Amino acid sequence: MVAFGPHDGAMDWVPLLSAIAGAAIALSGSLLAEVRRDRGQRRRDRDQEEWQTCVDFGLALDSAHSALRDVAASGDAAAANRSAANSAVHDAGVFAIRERMLMSAGTDLATAGERAFLRVVQVRNVVREGATLQSAEYHGAYHAFAEALWSYRVAVRTAFGRSPLTPAVVDRASWSEVESCDRCSLATS
Repeated sequence: MVAFGPHDGAMDWVPLLSAIAGAAIALSGSLLAEVRRDRGQRRRDRDQEEWQTCVDFGLALDSAHSALRDVAASGDAAAANRSAANSAVHDAGVFAIRERMLMSAGTDLATAGERAFLRVVQVRNVVREGATLQSAEYHGAYHAFAEALWSYRVAVRTAFGRSPLTPAVVDRASWSEVESCDRCSLATS
């Protein structure tokens, strides 16, 4: 029979306690790393969703404007234009995407987006009242919309860390395009 000294039993616990403490530290480190990774992934997912909403909103505004141009070019009676202009904006999905954008975008983006939305609504309003592509009413509303849409695009680029565009970079005098508009340049001559 082997006799143990007074400290021999305590010595058997030290490696076991060290192993348990090491495992706990390793596990907590792994959990912390996973939490950080999950938080980073959620942030990237949220940024991607916001980016997609902003792009979708810009595309919807452009689609609505394109449909409004078709209505203005149709030469239909004002009553037909009213319904067609309303449908042009509705069918483009502007209202639903606007809601997503207003709820998820930062203040600068939401403000720029709302300005562009209000300008496309103004184009809709003049078209549904019978404005044609050549009318002063249409051009006034269109150039304000073009300026607001480009301001929105620049705000999106800036919000997502891309360098902002200027009119000169894309060979334009301004975002409104009024200087290069045949109809408007004739009116100011």
